[in-house]
Amino acid sequence: MMLLSNPITVKELRSRMRGLRAILPMMAYLIVLGVFVLMTFADYGARMQYQLLETSGRSLGFTLLLIQVLLVLILSPAYAASAITVEKERQTFGVMLTTLLTSWDIVAGKVFSGISYATLLVLSSLPLLSLSFWMGGFDFVHLLWGFLIIATCALVVTSLGILLSTVLKRSYLATGVTYGVVLAGVAFSYIFREVAGLWTHARGTAVANFSWDTIPFWLSYTLNPFFMLEAIDLGDVSNYSTGGGGFYNNPLIDSLHRELAALHVPYVAVHVVLSVLLATILLMLASHFLFAYSREGRT
Repeated sequence: MMLLSNPITVKELRSRMRGLRAILPMMAYLIVLGVFVLMTFADYGARMQYQLLETSGRSLGFTLLLIQVLLVLILSPAYAASAITVEKERQTFGVMLTTLLTSWDIVAGKVFSGISYATLLVLSSLPLLSLSFWMGGFDFVHLLWGFLIIATCALVVTSLGILLSTVLKRSYLATGVTYGVVLAGVAFSYIFREVAGLWTHARGTAVANFSWDTIPFWLSYTLNPFFMLEAIDLGDVSNYSTGGGGFYNNPLIDSLHRELAALHVPYVAVHVVLSVLLATILLMLASHFLFAYSREGRT
C-alpha cells in the first residue's frame, strides 16, 4: 500500500496537524533557532571583524544543524513512543487490528507521519540556515549532508519509539524507555571514544588490523550524529585518529574512509546507510510483534 494513501498516515497527519499541538512545538523550535541566530549576529556586529565572516558563517551553519539534531532527539520520541500505546489506552487498538491493514501498513503509516512532521520542522529552519550561505563558509554540500544526518536520526529514533510502543502497554513507560535508550546510546558513544583513546595510549600504537573488538567502537562513532557533523565540519575523520581528537585509528573507519574518499564521498555516507539498516530492523521487529499481538488477540 502506498504510504500517502495509507489510512493510518492520513488519520495521523490530519489529527496531528490540527490544533495547537502541531503549532506550538514548531513555534518553540523556530524561536530557539531564531534566538541563537540573533545572538550570533549581535556578537558578530559588536566585533565587526570582516576577516572572520566566513568562519562565523560556517560556525553558525553547523551549530544550527547541531541544535536541530538535539531538538529532533527531544521531540521525536514524544510522538513515536506513544504511537501504538495511545491506541491501546483509548481501546481502539483492537479495532485497528480488525481492518484489512497489515501490521507493516500500520507501522509504516505511524512512522511516515512522524517523519513527515520532523521533516516539516527541519524545512521550516531553511530561512535561518540561508543566513550561513550569505556569510560564507557553509555551502549546499554541507547543508545536504547535514539534513541527511538529521533525517536518519529522526528515522532511527522514530523507529525505536514505534518498536517500544508496540512492545509496551503504557505511553509514559514507552516514552521514558525511548528517551533512556537514546540518552544511553549517545552517552556510551562518547564513553567508547574515550576508552578507545585510553586503550590506544596504553598500547602505544594504533590498531592497524581488523579485530572483532573494534566493531563496538566503529559503531559508536559511525552511528553518533554529533560525531558525523564534526566529521563534515572538518572535512574528514582524521580528528578521531590517534594524532587528533583521541579516537583511535580504527581499521574499519580508515578503510571505509579511503574507499569513499576515492569516490569523493564523505564518510557520513556510511552513517546514512547504517542508520537506514538499523531503522529497517527496528521496524521489522515492530511489525513482527504487532502481528504476533494480533494473532494472539484473535485466537
